[in-house]
Amino acid sequence: MGAGPGDPELITLKGIKYLQMADVIVYDKLVSRELISYAKPSCSVILLSSDDIEIDLLKKYALENKLVIRLKNGDPYVFGRGGKICQELIKDGIECEVVPGVSSVNSVPAYAGIPLTFNGISDMITVISAVTQGGRLFDFKKIPDDGTLVVLMSGRRLEEVSKELMTKRDPSEEVAVIQRGTYFDQKVNVTKLRELTKIGNLATPSMLVLGDVVKLRCILWKSS
Repeated sequence: MGAGPGDPELITLKGIKYLQMADVIVYDKLVSRELISYAKPSCSVILLSSDDIEIDLLKKYALENKLVIRLKNGDPYVFGRGGKICQELIKDGIECEVVPGVSSVNSVPAYAGIPLTFNGISDMITVISAVTQGGRLFDFKKIPDDGTLVVLMSGRRLEEVSKELMTKRDPSEEVAVIQRGTYFDQKVNVTKLRELTKIGNLATPSMLVLGDVVKLRCILWKSS
């Protein structure tokens, strides 16, 4: 089940209903603790310490005929391993239902005053994870040289990501660096791609948005 990108008010009504019904809720550190308050008193609430035990933990409780929720940040089918989790559980005959969540891909830029598409400015969105399976960098040769580009999971490899981006994108292009998007302590910096590494270490979660739509932030961002 998707918990949304951070702001607890962005969970769906169906999500709240299921949280109130659950026998077991498994969540991670990116999920707002406020959402756990919807759990009934008899519900077992488990903070996941490692992805390595995730599937085994879900299997254990599901095979006890309990309603188990794996509460994930954003949407479980958008860079959330939701498909892999369901695939493994179904192998053991465990029925899975996916409750979509508000994805950080579009909601985080929106909270920063940046529309991903805009008539006459951008009619294309590319979304990538900077770091892929096994800790490998994404193959940046695949990205287009224009349009809106959303880069997830680049915080710890920012210098490498910056260099790779400049092989396909204009170094003078504006980049929005959004840290802890939709949370109360959200932080947004707009800089040139060639100066991206001057931002320093990024908080988790963080996101980069490139493209002409970034220029709209100065018009659309709420000032109060």
